[in-house]
Amino acid sequence: MTEYQLPIVVPDQIPLVDLEIMNQVHREEVVLINRLGVLLLDGLKQQSSNEAIDDCLQEWITHTRDHFDGENRMMAEHGFPPYSVHKGEHDQVLALIQRLNEQWLKHRELDELVKFIFVEWRNWFDGHVKSMDRVTAQFLARFIK
Repeated sequence: MTEYQLPIVVPDQIPLVDLEIMNQVHREEVVLINRLGVLLLDGLKQQSSNEAIDDCLQEWITHTRDHFDGENRMMAEHGFPPYSVHKGEHDQVLALIQRLNEQWLKHRELDELVKFIFVEWRNWFDGHVKSMDRVTAQFLARFIK
């Protein structure tokens, strides 16, 4: 069995961008994903309930949707040139998260969800913030304080 480490993202090691509103949303995201990570690992040991995982997972999905909608809106309002590329990545990741949630609710199998959260999402988040969000924030910081 793979050994998964908590926290998934160390809160004070989140890559920062030039727009504080984006940094704040990223901090909120990390709090939720780390809480979900605890529940998932406890679930693997039968120490957390499916309902607790359901609730936290739904809270994270809702936050992620709001997070992406907010960034998408700012990019559109201020004419960010690679808007469609950044939004496209948001759409792709949100669809994947929603698909994993549906599979979880149907089959109650934690392994795929745990692997995604601890490995794939973690790597995606770090890379996305350091690349797309960094460039987006540099652009948007000219318009938003």
